Amino acid sequence: MFHSVEAIVLQLIPHKDHNAIVKLFTRDSGLTSCWITSLRGKSSGIRSSGLQPLTIINAVIDQRETKQLSTLKEMQISFFPTKITTNIEKSAIAIFIAELLSHVIKETATDELLYSFIRESIVLLNDTESRCANFHIVFILNLSNQLGILPHNSFSPDTPYLNLEEGIYTSKTPTHKAFLYPDESECVSKLSSLPISLFAKAEISSALRKNILHGLLKYFEIHASMAPLKSHLVLEEVF
Repeated sequence: MFHSVEAIVLQLIPHKDHNAIVKLFTRDSGLTSCWITSLRGKSSGIRSSGLQPLTIINAVIDQRETKQLSTLKEMQISFFPTKITTNIEKSAIAIFIAELLSHVIKETATDELLYSFIRESIVLLNDTESRCANFHIVFILNLSNQLGILPHNSFSPDTPYLNLEEGIYTSKTPTHKAFLYPDESECVSKLSSLPISLFAKAEISSALRKNILHGLLKYFEIHASMAPLKSHLVLEEVF
């Protein structure tokens, strides 16, 4: 069965003989992995250069019950993030976001609001002229809200510790190590209500950013069943 859908490229995994698997987040069927029979196929027009992380494509997918993997038959680029691929800071963020999404979005989970948020975030990251040092922090918090796992209460002088295991701000230091200190917790609480469109208003020092990122990744490991990521190490080198 062939169907056409807009999709966001998350990961391209090359195989021998110019074959590949591409992981896509589609508008109507969530996370989908597709087999590509040849990245040099003239008829399909599929090229690895058009499958960079966070590229938005119009895809024709062959999806059959008898096959383990769907097949990407044709594609056209809907939005190519040129300003991301040519900017080291934006590229590092894009690789991180793509890895994060491939770990937390569930297969066959249709969520058009989530798709729209991610699409708008990609275009924003590509087009912005503002420095992007804190973009990924604001993105993670917006994503946690989209996924319904944002902490339930807020920072206050009476609740200054974000307990990452419980997902709440508490009055006392948790007995375990999965928590954020008051300065980190206050920053997360303030940024939790900041829309991604206003990411440039976030003011976070380099040291605080690193600690918050580690905390938020731990939070996603706990509450979104996410496996540990690797791409955040590049972010720490860039910013």
